[in-house]
Amino acid sequence: MNFTSNDAELFYTTVGKGPAVVLLHPTPCDHRFWLGVVDQLSGKYQVILPDLRGHGQSQAGHGPITIEKLGADVERLLDALQINRALFAGCSIGGYALYELWRELPIRISALAFCCSKPQADTEINRAKREEWIAKIRERGTGEFIESMLESLIGPTARQRAPERLAEAREMMQSVHSQAAIAIQQGLATRPDSVATARGIHVPCFVLAGGEDTSSTPADMKLLAESIRSSGYGAEFTLLRDAGHYAPWEQPQMVGRLLRRFFDTVLE
Repeated sequence: MNFTSNDAELFYTTVGKGPAVVLLHPTPCDHRFWLGVVDQLSGKYQVILPDLRGHGQSQAGHGPITIEKLGADVERLLDALQINRALFAGCSIGGYALYELWRELPIRISALAFCCSKPQADTEINRAKREEWIAKIRERGTGEFIESMLESLIGPTARQRAPERLAEAREMMQSVHSQAAIAIQQGLATRPDSVATARGIHVPCFVLAGGEDTSSTPADMKLLAESIRSSGYGAEFTLLRDAGHYAPWEQPQMVGRLLRRFFDTVLE
């Protein structure tokens, strides 16, 4: 199914019935990132799986794909489905979009689950690396970029346990065209720092870290949990020692159970 958000037509699909749960995937994947988790949730919840703009079957629109645009897209999706309030989980850039959604529309959020989505903005070193990738993608396309993402974002344990799944991840990533990949990197480089935002969150939160994640490290995710708790609101923290940046995709049954337990607790 499709809906329109400003300058782009965006794709989503839904599974199950019940209270709304919105799952936002990382880059450069698409909604299929979450399919292994869905079975744990769809028996009780309406699970909503969008392709973020520039990913999967969603158009990129014009200009950089900023976190502000992604947050606005989620708002338009809720409007299209006539959902006033929902439970949310996001991984990496999906979590960054949730920070923006909290800044702009906290009234529509019942709970937040952040999976490997550090609150800090890019460092100067990371911005420089993104500029290097933008130049390489412009010159040679996304092939080298995708192989680098497969190597750095999927934990070594997952690559060893199920090397055949790398082809599945590669297929998702290859749906992102060069111009969209550039627009995403441009947007990530300019994303705002969200540590102060985290200190103002006052809904139930779940924070998941991967012990093998070098992008949003366990220390980064502990900082997020501590920042949320500093306002006097609770934030459950869980570390999966043998998972990387794509923890929900690497260990879908475990993460699905954790999310189901968290969301069930919120609604008790």
